Amino acid sequence: MRILYVIDSMTRDGAESQLLKTLDRLKPDEYEVSVVLSRTEGERIRELTAISCVRDVTILNSEGKKRKILENAFTLGGVIKAIQPDIVHSWLWYSNFLTGLSHRLGLWRRIPLIVSQRGDYHARYSKFRLWITEKFIYNPADILITNSQQIQQLLQDLYPNKTIYSIPNILELPTEEWTPTQRDRSEKSIVCVGRFAPEKGHRYLIEALNLLDCKDLPWQCTFLGDGELKSELSNLAENLNLTDKISFPGFCDDVYSVLLQADLFVLPSLHEGSPNALIEAMGLGLPCIASDVGGIKDLIVNGKNGILVPPKDSISLSDAVKQLITDSNYSEDLGRNARKTIQQKFNNTESIRKLEDIYKSVIL
Repeated sequence: MRILYVIDSMTRDGAESQLLKTLDRLKPDEYEVSVVLSRTEGERIRELTAISCVRDVTILNSEGKKRKILENAFTLGGVIKAIQPDIVHSWLWYSNFLTGLSHRLGLWRRIPLIVSQRGDYHARYSKFRLWITEKFIYNPADILITNSQQIQQLLQDLYPNKTIYSIPNILELPTEEWTPTQRDRSEKSIVCVGRFAPEKGHRYLIEALNLLDCKDLPWQCTFLGDGELKSELSNLAENLNLTDKISFPGFCDDVYSVLLQADLFVLPSLHEGSPNALIEAMGLGLPCIASDVGGIKDLIVNGKNGILVPPKDSISLSDAVKQLITDSNYSEDLGRNARKTIQQKFNNTESIRKLEDIYKSVIL
């Protein structure tokens, strides 16, 4: 089976990591994979080209040559015509739009289009962008795939005639499990992992931490990641006199080693699909707090395996952090239940089988 994937780039972000994990599990004697990177190359390009089933990679925007959307759509159409795949499978909003646009322009026909939606478009985008999404992504797509049952149900309610599936993320957890005995210090260690972008809600966690009494509740918070808001967040911490309490060490290749030494994981996002960072923290058994949005509701049952707080609510977030760093027994119970939840919900073999069944169904 010949499949052409279209994705923005090969960076260290969640969707890109999921595609790499997916391709690594496709048998090279059964699948011939071509990949189009629609925005830029990305630092993980070598990992992509090293995967056995990947035959070729096309980068639409080479260094120093930024093309307009319409030009990219025509170029993509030419690539699809040349490769003649059995399936075109796009990931992420821009690549989904670009692929749908090239299809609507009649640049390629009679090839099934599968669209993967990562995240909650209806919570994130304006009415105009949602109109574009409907016309150029949902309408031309033969199948929609999301990684969240919550978002699948939302889309199915809005588009009852569409074929929509939910496939859980592929998860690679270390053998170690988080335990309270792994840490020997008076200060509580809080970790937040994610790209520094507005929708990740980091500023609300910083504001929440500012509400804590540092004398009675000694803590340190590490923000792992990088992105456009790093300077702004660093300045916010400085303005609140928290520079000795908050650190921004950048991207970490071994996130698990940091999580295993932490006391608490926080994800203050404004909207999410099925966030890898939260899944990984829960999978280790680390106590977690997250915003009550999108696919997070698939993962956390409030008060049972984690704490849910309203998005953009620094006061509620601060109260939840205080509760978990002062009540160790409760935190440990939440962590144990979180690990059980992830073990029950995520099965890599089943996720790949479901994806392969979808591929087979559209070419029969």
